[in-house]
Amino acid sequence: MKPWKIALGLAAACAACCAIPALGLAGGLAALGSGLLACAGELLPAAAVLCTATLAAAAWWWRRRAARSAAACGCSTACSREG
Repeated sequence: MKPWKIALGLAAACAACCAIPALGLAGGLAALGSGLLACAGELLPAAAVLCTATLAAAAWWWRRRAARSAAACGCSTACSREG
């Protein structure tokens, strides 16, 4: 048997072995999405609050990081490296 055929067979076996858990994960995510979509009206207010809180926290972190960066270089705007 030629070495490339052995390598091809090993690669196919490895791909098949790794695909089995991935298919289960994809099926689980699809079922979760279907369940969430079925009761979307009940979860919409909680999801909106969670998204708003996440965006507010991200904006606060971004502004704090920009302020620290501006204070570290001693200029009024954040330092940029050109070149």
